Amino acid sequence: MKNSPKHDKLGLLHEAEVAPNAQTRFENRYRKAAGHSVSPGSPAYYQGQLNKWGSELRVYFNDPGFASLVEGHGVNVEYRRKGYRSGEYRFRFNDNRLWWKLVEVSGLRLGPN
Repeated sequence: MKNSPKHDKLGLLHEAEVAPNAQTRFENRYRKAAGHSVSPGSPAYYQGQLNKWGSELRVYFNDPGFASLVEGHGVNVEYRRKGYRSGEYRFRFNDNRLWWKLVEVSGLRLGPN
């Protein structure tokens, strides 16, 4: 994203929940971008989910400025008063295209960044 703040200052957490029929495609793409293999549960931020139709790729964070920036690019940012992941994060978005852009272009990885 143009004009985005340095991602290493944002405390982003990348998480993936992927249906069994989409795991091979996800794992191949991730390996190509990250240079290492993943499998459900390794790392813990990649989970296989039987109740999904494809991939649900999320990014969690706390920076309201980043939330505004992401929303300005047409991505829906969710906010829950109690927070996400046991209150550790205030915001999240579910946008596969932006998730992959952050991985493939910005070098972010599953888990804390």
